[in-house]
Amino acid sequence: MVHSPIRNTPGSLVTLLLPLLLFAAESMAQHPGDIGLQVSDDRLEVDGPIGGEDSNGVFYGVFGDTGFPGYTSNPGFDALAGTFPPGRIGFNVLAGLRRWDGELGAWEEPDFVPERLSISFITLETVVEDDPVEGFDLAVQPNGGWHRHLDFEILGDASGVRRSGVYRVDLSLYATMGIADSEPFTILFNYDASQADVDAAIDSFDPSTPCPGDFNGNGVVDGADFGILLAAFGTKDPEVDLSGDGVVAGADVGLLLAAWGVCP
Repeated sequence: MVHSPIRNTPGSLVTLLLPLLLFAAESMAQHPGDIGLQVSDDRLEVDGPIGGEDSNGVFYGVFGDTGFPGYTSNPGFDALAGTFPPGRIGFNVLAGLRRWDGELGAWEEPDFVPERLSISFITLETVVEDDPVEGFDLAVQPNGGWHRHLDFEILGDASGVRRSGVYRVDLSLYATMGIADSEPFTILFNYDASQADVDAAIDSFDPSTPCPGDFNGNGVVDGADFGILLAAFGTKDPEVDLSGDGVVAGADVGLLLAAWGVCP
């Protein structure tokens, strides 16, 4: 198993470095590429990346960009001073780790991804495997900002193997100060992937890409969509009439089953 640089650092050195690291995190200005945070209508919002064109909730990091293979501390999270009252901001992982399959042009389901993703900060750690998992929270800085760079590390399978590719983690942020959770957002991590795979993985989030059968818009044709179809069975609901023949019937069930799985 590969361990992050901070967790491999001798304890005495961490003790010396920690105050400097925390001071730097609190004093730095907004960092290009970070995920911006703000509060709107008493709800946490993510935007950015900072300094770039709005990505509609899809952000990007590159393992190895700090010189350590399989590890990155980017993108970070950045809220300006005065954004938050005293309290804590944290994250939850909404689904298991996925990897882009360039040959199939689809995201592999978590059960078929043997790799894992470690998300850590000093002594706190959450490991993303096949299922949603609770994360952890960190204090709002004294100036009301929240500039944090978590440690992201791709971990191998049982034998330590890590496949190259684009990995995906779906998150939301929460606060302890009575502010509503953020909308879901996604971070894509490039681990020695080809540019073609990176481009295709990013393009898979293009809302203009059709995905017949994904009625609830979660990127997967699954049981929830089947339930929506059954509820509309026999009606003329045009949103569920996949065949376009004017009625929701058996033909639509067949088309939904043919599209079953992660949207292309």
